[in-house]
Amino acid sequence: MLLTDLPVDILVLIFPYLGAPDFLSLTSSCKALLTYRQEPSFWHGLTAETFRLPPQPLLRADGARWQWLYKSLATQSRVFTWGNNEKGNLGHSTHKIQNPPGRGLRRGPGAHRYQSAAVPLPIQNETVVGIVSDVQCGGWSTVLLNAVGQLFIVGVLNAETFPSRATVEPAKLSFPPGYPPTTKDRYDPATAINRFSVGRSHVLGLSDSGKIWEWSNNNLKAMFVKFLSVDITENHGQGRGSVTRVAAGWAGSSAYITGCGIVFWKNMPGGADSETDGYLTQSKIVPGTSYQRHSRGCPSLDTRIGEVINHIVLDHYIVFITRKNKVFVYPVDIDSLIAEPVELRTFSEDSPDFHIEDIQGQMCNFGVFSSNGLVLLGNSDLLKAFVEASQATTQPPLHERYQPRIIPALQKSSVISLAFGDYHFHALHSDGTITSYGTEPRGCGALGLAFSDLASLRGALPSNGDRRVSLPPWNRDGRRTVWFEQEKIVWLSHLRIYKGRENEAEQRLRLVSPAVEEACQVWGEWLEREGRAWHLGPRETTTFSDKTPDANADADNGAYFALKITAAGWHSGALVLVDEKKAERVRHKWLVQPTPPIDKPYTHNEEQNPLIQAVSGAGMWLYETGRRFLGLTERDSLQTEIKENLGSKHPTDVWANDVLPRLRLPSGGVMPGTAPLAEWRGGEPDFSGWRTDG
Repeated sequence: MLLTDLPVDILVLIFPYLGAPDFLSLTSSCKALLTYRQEPSFWHGLTAETFRLPPQPLLRADGARWQWLYKSLATQSRVFTWGNNEKGNLGHSTHKIQNPPGRGLRRGPGAHRYQSAAVPLPIQNETVVGIVSDVQCGGWSTVLLNAVGQLFIVGVLNAETFPSRATVEPAKLSFPPGYPPTTKDRYDPATAINRFSVGRSHVLGLSDSGKIWEWSNNNLKAMFVKFLSVDITENHGQGRGSVTRVAAGWAGSSAYITGCGIVFWKNMPGGADSETDGYLTQSKIVPGTSYQRHSRGCPSLDTRIGEVINHIVLDHYIVFITRKNKVFVYPVDIDSLIAEPVELRTFSEDSPDFHIEDIQGQMCNFGVFSSNGLVLLGNSDLLKAFVEASQATTQPPLHERYQPRIIPALQKSSVISLAFGDYHFHALHSDGTITSYGTEPRGCGALGLAFSDLASLRGALPSNGDRRVSLPPWNRDGRRTVWFEQEKIVWLSHLRIYKGRENEAEQRLRLVSPAVEEACQVWGEWLEREGRAWHLGPRETTTFSDKTPDANADADNGAYFALKITAAGWHSGALVLVDEKKAERVRHKWLVQPTPPIDKPYTHNEEQNPLIQAVSGAGMWLYETGRRFLGLTERDSLQTEIKENLGSKHPTDVWANDVLPRLRLPSGGVMPGTAPLAEWRGGEPDFSGWRTDG
């Protein structure tokens, strides 16, 4: 029997035993196998295993997209952070951040050394970490997991109990003696971290072997966790008693143990000393969470609740979802007298098209995701109301207090992840963009929209020292996207300064005020649309064109493609794939080509003697081949081409003469000035839903 005669379900079981080169060679051997070249299950499994990507149930990708992720993660992954940097938790030193003096600073020991960042900036010395596969924020820290299975931290893990010196550069979290850390050259399943979770002041790590590690002080070694009444089997996540995931909360920790259910325990303060490498702790099992689809003889409560898909730990509650399309809450108090989890009835629908797929949350807030694109938000107050109602003799009606919060901009907009801070939160969309919502305390930059008054232009209005995102009521799908392109912030700053055209823009600048909220919302929406179309270049101008069109599988992906979003406290972070070549091509679309000198017109390919053409062609081939081998980017060659052909005359930005746009207001008026009304990308919005009361 030939290999091509095997059924498809057998072939897809064989493919995972091959590496990427062998798989590509096999699928190139004949036309019959070529159809499997972009087999989704192979590239998904290979990418997740090679780079330890955390599971994302809502990240749906075809084979081409997974193959692109596999190739891109090895060379393009970068970590960006923004917001409050009081404890160095952004991984930036002061000289890297240019914030207005006195903005977003909470005073305290060492606060003078670090400033906030209101736009995403890459962390320092990320190369020491290697390929980053996951990033999570804690109360005063940012923790990174690399593809090897090592954890690194910037900032301080616990700034209250252990006010240790902040680390701005990534520092490796360590293990006790007798447990050699896994390295690139030496693998140890007991210390290679497969999954991790960061709480307010501690980190939980689940190793490949199934051991639970806990850090509560970044200067001390980890401690492994064992339970008084629950046995753990270290069998690489397989079989009864194995740990499949961990979740850290505000002041507690939890894990899901096969055949047992959700286990919760209180944190152990401190860390491992010279004599202790672990601790035994009292724990509590959430009732009714042990059911497995193939298990037999389960209690009726477990059968009624169903198999747990995912769970989170908030400040006082554990919230989880099951395969029966239900959401449940249970208090995290070890001494709780609640007999069983309480169902959040308002988060479910009796519809064949409604399926609950994921739940995410931190501290006091959470979000539930459904298969039809709905995102339902809740908080601790809602959970408290349901728990209290469960203790009543009669069930109260499900009035507004029990209803999930609905933000129109999040509904059916391909949201695959949410990240919550104290007062702000972000949404990650399937196209790799991140949007911001909520409030940033003291203008600390947690929203990631822009500095100071520039944030007002994007719709983040000041209020008692804070800034809150104000989405236009006439555009219920409105959103505010986090920009990773530095040139966008420079452009925004230019619009605000209006150098050389003060008379035209000064009157409009007076509208940047909470008292004239509609103006800021209109500018915010206009800027949002310009930002979304940035990769297309300006509407009409002479620019440096791309050398080659984007014809690859990643043509629809932006130069900055976010894979993960995280937030905690007053700061945020993201794992982003950065395509430098694509980013540079976009930058050059926004450069005006100066007029070449008359005595030497610019031509890219001048006619030459055939011999000279042949020699120079061979030399150029060797040159470009060497550059690709050394990993040099196209950006350098583009810059060299510009300098050689333009001499000392550098290109200028297309928007060099732009001013703050003059637009029509939803209330019917027009912004002051004499300039023509600015054009809208996609046409002017319909202002019919505008409310004069804001």
